[in-house]
Amino acid sequence: MKKQKFAAFDIDGTLFRSGLYRELMFELINMGVMPDDIVQQADEKMRDWQHRLHGNAFEEFDLALTSYLDTYLSQLKVTDYETAAHKVIESKAENVYVYTRDLLKRLKKEGYFLIAISGSQVELVEPFAQKYGFNTWVGQKWERGSEYFTGNMTKTHTGKDKILAQIVEEHNLTYDESWAVGDSNGDFGMLSMVTHPIAFCPTHELYEKAVTNQWPIVIERKNMIYSLEPKDGAYILAPTDAD
Repeated sequence: MKKQKFAAFDIDGTLFRSGLYRELMFELINMGVMPDDIVQQADEKMRDWQHRLHGNAFEEFDLALTSYLDTYLSQLKVTDYETAAHKVIESKAENVYVYTRDLLKRLKKEGYFLIAISGSQVELVEPFAQKYGFNTWVGQKWERGSEYFTGNMTKTHTGKDKILAQIVEEHNLTYDESWAVGDSNGDFGMLSMVTHPIAFCPTHELYEKAVTNQWPIVIERKNMIYSLEPKDGAYILAPTDAD
């Protein structure tokens, strides 16, 4: 049996213009579910990022939101979480990047097996991935109790190379002419495994690794898409395949 080619996509910041987990946190705050001290700390971190007080402000804000959710998890009602997750998908799922959306469509037409690997919760990842035609997906799992979450979780924002290798084996896929797209350092291992890695709107850490490995870098800003292609040890501005 001939092995099928695949393309692996990160979701948050790569296909989705925000973070599904980040929007979940915002929705829980809007619902009045999160305690006041966490809301205040989240607001302070968000102001630091919005005011660009230092170069690492966004990463600190993003990590803080994740930490707050993890800390509060055992006090979070499953029903409140499900309500918030439904609202996020219902109101935000169309908020995607043009370049990665169109690349996804093109690869699907070419017969690629599409894989979504995300650090967001699987209850968010699954409907989002189904909406955009992925064949399989992986997301963070929170263990449920009878009314509240237990606090135990299986994280998927790192170790994506191992996750991808398992999916490739399970679905009898080939690395020949394979693709992967990601935006952060957590995607580096996954990008390193494929024929066509793309660092999309990368963080500083991933940008440096992309340059070292001479990978294509794509930036989407407002209504413009910039493709930086490696050539003779440098990068040149190149046209993209975006419509």
